[in-house]
Amino acid sequence: MAQKLDAKGGEKGDLWDDGVHENVRKVCVGQGQDCISFIKFEYVDGSQVVVGDEHGKHTFEVDADDYIIYVEAFCEKKTEETIVALKFATYKGKTNQEFQTSPGVKYVLQGGKIVGFHGRSSDVLHSLGAYVSFPSTPELLGKWAKCATPGESLSARGGAGLEVVEGKVWVVYGFDGCEVDDVHYYDPVEDKWTQVETYGEKPCARSVFASAVVGKHIVIFGGEIAMDPQAHVGPGQMTGGTFALNTETLKWERLDKLGEDEETPNVRAWSASTSGTIDGKKGLVMFGGKAQTNARFDDLFFYGIDSA
Repeated sequence: MAQKLDAKGGEKGDLWDDGVHENVRKVCVGQGQDCISFIKFEYVDGSQVVVGDEHGKHTFEVDADDYIIYVEAFCEKKTEETIVALKFATYKGKTNQEFQTSPGVKYVLQGGKIVGFHGRSSDVLHSLGAYVSFPSTPELLGKWAKCATPGESLSARGGAGLEVVEGKVWVVYGFDGCEVDDVHYYDPVEDKWTQVETYGEKPCARSVFASAVVGKHIVIFGGEIAMDPQAHVGPGQMTGGTFALNTETLKWERLDKLGEDEETPNVRAWSASTSGTIDGKKGLVMFGGKAQTNARFDDLFFYGIDSA
């Protein structure tokens, strides 16, 4: 079932609609002196080629194993009533042209495989819309499955650390109205949740910290230890520190020792993070985040574990 995207551009001219097809094979664009004078599409339905009405001099052909996923329509800036330029791009990255500077007011058509066009035209092209569908065989195929619901010991929360270690899903700390410091794991084989008691150099309760898995350890950095009175409008109270939780012994250890001369990221929270291997070392990759000043960082850090 294809979805119809509204036509972008002006309201003048007559309506036209090529309908829904299997694929778009060719686009012919007639470029006038200062606008698109007409446009024509060639479609494919099975083995049959379907030629749409003129609505050229410039032809953009789509390979048989490719399809259009993105269109930019540029309207003249004064009234936005006529389209002056068009850019088409396919799933495999093929385009008809690139613009160094915008030739007009830009509108975008996207959202899936484009399988038809419609719009308005007179002696020029006023607007352009599209029909989109999704390929029947996506590159990645799967489905969602709901796991067992945690018991009362694991409160509803956000901003927790979520990592998978040796097949178990770990939920570390988080925010349930205030910062919490409990740790739980889910065993998908038993379909069961378990709360664990940790010890050692435990980080204080926090949320929205960076986290990663290195072997049997969960490594974290920073986070928010107190919500701002203005909620997300303000910065809250941030913290730093790099800690590791051994998921076998349940012991916490602080990895960056205070007072030692080493490169340490500024105190922060809300960073993007993942596990990674760089120069042969496994560790925590962290980008950006919110500063104590409520500004945003644009830096990238890697905490590499020598002994992993």
